[in-house]
Amino acid sequence: MLRSFFLWAAFLVSLGSCKQQAEAPVNSPYSSAITFLYYQDFAYGTQFMEEVLELELVMNQDFARVYEVNEKAFLGIVKQRDSTAVAGNTLFSLTTRDVNSAYERFKQLTVQELTEIKYFESIPLKSFFFEDLEGHKFEIQQFLKEDDQQKF
Repeated sequence: MLRSFFLWAAFLVSLGSCKQQAEAPVNSPYSSAITFLYYQDFAYGTQFMEEVLELELVMNQDFARVYEVNEKAFLGIVKQRDSTAVAGNTLFSLTTRDVNSAYERFKQLTVQELTEIKYFESIPLKSFFFEDLEGHKFEIQQFLKEDDQQKF
């Protein structure tokens, strides 16, 4: 299991390190992406990101840390509080500039377990969560601080 995690993490890093020649499409509704991995041993997750993968910490929220893979690709870790919180211990978050419009669009689509928009004051950001038909977890988020909007 640990070997497969290392292979998966290496795959993510290799994907993120491939710089794109062109800018993101102008019509893309997303400005960046963060893949969150949930850790029972948060100290180990921190050490793994910083010492093994050698990623730069760009946001620290105590319960979560976000590392830069490249200009618009990020890998985050979250303290696992409830082992059933996220199936597979992975959450894929897409950043948008207008979470309200995105939410209205997703309400019309076939997604499972769509939540209301939630406000996270400590970060600060607004987001909503959903699953696809196979149980993969997704988040659409909008950072509210100008610094964070520039970064993500």
